[in-house]
Amino acid sequence: MIICCWCWLAVSTLSAQALAWENIGKDRMANVLIQLNDWFKNTPNYAVTVTHTSFETYTTTVPYEKSVGYFKKDRERYHSFLLGIHTFQNAAYKIVVDTANQTMLVANVEPGILNAYALEGYTYLLNSCSGIKTANSGSDKKYRMEYGIGHPLERYEFLLAPDGFLKEVVLYYRNSVPKNPDNPASEKVTPRLNITFSGYKKGNFGMTNDECDEKKFFIKKGNKLLPTGKYRNFNLIDQRLSLN
Repeated sequence: MIICCWCWLAVSTLSAQALAWENIGKDRMANVLIQLNDWFKNTPNYAVTVTHTSFETYTTTVPYEKSVGYFKKDRERYHSFLLGIHTFQNAAYKIVVDTANQTMLVANVEPGILNAYALEGYTYLLNSCSGIKTANSGSDKKYRMEYGIGHPLERYEFLLAPDGFLKEVVLYYRNSVPKNPDNPASEKVTPRLNITFSGYKKGNFGMTNDECDEKKFFIKKGNKLLPTGKYRNFNLIDQRLSLN
């Protein structure tokens, strides 16, 4: 799945030394993305710390906003905490909990979401890009996809460690936005978003048996879902679709 997001940070991707970029073809890049996607899909149990950091410009080193979260997967279950939102999924439900707004969304299971940072949308990424490059960054390997006028991104980069782990994703947005969101007339900036992945753990990493159990969040009366426990005052939005 695309790293959306969804999503991508604390470490700037801008190297103090210019990288030696090499043009590569779509087939080569597709193989890299497929291998990365396969790791996320085929690794049954893992956890990773995910840090989102936004910057006002492509070259700014001081973060504008920063959010540290995580993604934990245990076979068909997962629990993520990203940008202040908890998402739980088990074999029956996907549950999104927004504590700040006291809102809970319940939906059908989405198999692809288990690979939220697996770049499963590589076909879209490749077909819409105008250039593809790679470069060595120390012992790591960096890849770049560039986009033309009309695309929301100017370029999309990701960094792989020697062992193939995804270390970082960087989105360079094309359109300028007001520096002060509350003042449309303020100076315009062209932002970037860094998403770093660290502290990978495989196997038994502490995900509890009831961590994604829907009974912690709601009870079912007939076909109606009612929030329960510490979520009893939440507004529950039922977005389940009939699969019959």
